[in-house]
Amino acid sequence: MQFLIMSFYKDNRALQKRFYDTKKWKQLRKAYLIEHPICERCEAAGIVSVAEHVHHKIELTEENVNNPLITLNPENLEALCFDCHRKEHHNLSEVADDLFFDENGNLRKKVEANQGAIGF
Repeated sequence: MQFLIMSFYKDNRALQKRFYDTKKWKQLRKAYLIEHPICERCEAAGIVSVAEHVHHKIELTEENVNNPLITLNPENLEALCFDCHRKEHHNLSEVADDLFFDENGNLRKKVEANQGAIGF
């Protein structure tokens, strides 16, 4: 079973690479990072981190990689810092002691009960 999973992952990465090497993607990525220079997940948690990656919220697959409503739609993109992107793709849930991921995968700051604050 592990071989099948790894085979699919490698095939999927190859088709994604073909898309990510296109001129249209490179132009959109550059423009998106200019417009969103701060990691969107960190910013939602009150943290300022430089965005380095443009992440597709809907993962690119063989079925949708040629669909510009998925691949080139700014509504499907998210500017992420290195750490948030790594956590997204490698299922790493370890974060700093004062942070956590909510049910939607957003990075949030923990608020101590004695502070009386409700979020940010």
